[in-house]
Amino acid sequence: MQQRELEDAVAGVLTGRITRRQFMGRAVAAGLTVSAAGAILAACSNKTTGSAAPASAAPASAAPSGGTGAASFPVSGPTGDGSGGTLILGQESDMDVLDPALGVGAVTWRTVLYQVYESLATRELNNPDGISGKIIPNITDSIDQSPDGTAYTFHLHPGISFTDGTPFDGDAVKWNVERQWDQSSLGRTNPPQFDPNAAGVRAWFWGPSKLKNIVVVDKNTVRFELGGPFSEFVGGMIEAGLGTMGISSPSIWQKYGTPGIAEHPTGTGPFIFDSRQQGEHVTIAKNPSYWDPTRAAKLDKIVFKVLPDVATRVQALRAGEVHGIFAPPPSELDSLQKAGFIVTARVNPHLWYLALNALEPYWADKRVRQAFWLSIDREGMAQNLLKGTSVAAINMTGRTSAAYSDKVRYPDYDPAKAKQLLADAGFAGGFDTVFQIPTGGSGEVLPVPMAEWIADNAAKVGIRIKLQTSEWITYLHDWGAGMKAGIGMNQMSWGMTSPYWLNLPLRSNGFNVGHTKIEGMDALLDAGNQALNPATAAESYQLADALNGQELWALPIINDLAPVVISPKVMNFVHTPDWWWDYRNVWVKS
Repeated sequence: MQQRELEDAVAGVLTGRITRRQFMGRAVAAGLTVSAAGAILAACSNKTTGSAAPASAAPASAAPSGGTGAASFPVSGPTGDGSGGTLILGQESDMDVLDPALGVGAVTWRTVLYQVYESLATRELNNPDGISGKIIPNITDSIDQSPDGTAYTFHLHPGISFTDGTPFDGDAVKWNVERQWDQSSLGRTNPPQFDPNAAGVRAWFWGPSKLKNIVVVDKNTVRFELGGPFSEFVGGMIEAGLGTMGISSPSIWQKYGTPGIAEHPTGTGPFIFDSRQQGEHVTIAKNPSYWDPTRAAKLDKIVFKVLPDVATRVQALRAGEVHGIFAPPPSELDSLQKAGFIVTARVNPHLWYLALNALEPYWADKRVRQAFWLSIDREGMAQNLLKGTSVAAINMTGRTSAAYSDKVRYPDYDPAKAKQLLADAGFAGGFDTVFQIPTGGSGEVLPVPMAEWIADNAAKVGIRIKLQTSEWITYLHDWGAGMKAGIGMNQMSWGMTSPYWLNLPLRSNGFNVGHTKIEGMDALLDAGNQALNPATAAESYQLADALNGQELWALPIINDLAPVVISPKVMNFVHTPDWWWDYRNVWVKS
């Protein structure tokens, strides 16, 4: 189907410009099946007409709209003028490779990579007054988009150097992009620095961008030329977790080769790499020659200690061995607050969600999928199991996204209706299934207790779930390979501020670990990806989310508020509204 035709038809039926019958006629004539067009109409009916409220409307507290039972935590600690000190933080797992194109997981990017490397654009992270979602050019002074959305010109800030003295300029940007962008599909030979592993990690971004050329116009100007409009080119460029767009010094590769980039992390950021002891810690230090003195780091050093055992993290905090910990146990927060520690939390794009496996025949009947969804008490999980440190997810879109709207709301918990749907589908006696789940990992919160909660809920309506657990790295490998027959569902913690995120779990050729194909979904996602008007793009993404709310192959469970516990000695700590952190304003009282 022609994407512009779909955009126009959807906009027409939402605004009343065309009737539902006319929409069906246009959609089918343009190539959609009757069932796909009908599903989109149902999604339109379940979504109140109107654009989503912008992310800036979110309040400064950690309790978001669209969910109840959230505890109210501050988004920042004590503030004051000063500088210096060594900040020691305990985190839940070790870092991945310290290579900006290859590093996987929020732990790696939030700790080292975001501090040492800088991207062409970033988001505002240090605003304690609310979530603005504002895109900041960063090492780029300005970004121009062509009227047709097929070219983006970045005007680089002049005079910046990497911390090894190599100039940051248009050639360095092109070198970094060509390291992770596979040009073989365009009939070209990739340059010597091309890394197929980096290209594989970053394919989720460069593939849909349809990048054709990167042109160094002059020393401080770079133009990206695309094969078609891609509305989230800049917004998607900021995202991390599967590699990043952090710019590294080409001289390091020339001197040490690809492994040397991770061994000698060298960027333009406010911190420089100091040392790493695998499985123990990574230490970074203040960059004394940061290119923007007004935004230079106040800390002398940051030590990220690897403390995977949650009890050990809490004990280290109480003993004064660390100044803060990530992923604290919800059951300890009240005690830690009474001991004088500060718990910060904030709305962010995190989503803990399930994917159902289309290879399992019992999920083929939508009533069975609906029954399973209705059996899960997400509000109870957020309030009772997670003690208000999370909120029940109402849809698949990140709460910090411009496309997020609480008007797109999946059906509420209703176990009585779930039992009836199962009986209607011929499963009055229920059925057995298997749930793949990790024992821990980046953003996983409490995966096994949460999975047990879901299994207990489902058992009450007749769905008998057996858990199949594995450690994080093994789980990631199995998850990425897709579910095999015999597995009913698995789980992931992910999410992005960019509304492009929905392409990853919902698109038929995205990270489709459940082998599902929802008719009409790819067309709606394409419409969002290609829309030049941000409001139109948001509308298309909202409809894609609402369509999944009808079909229920991906099930949003909770949004974690990502609590962090800090000592009152930590000054100017602002809880991030994203997956990564900006520590440049932080300092530690002696």
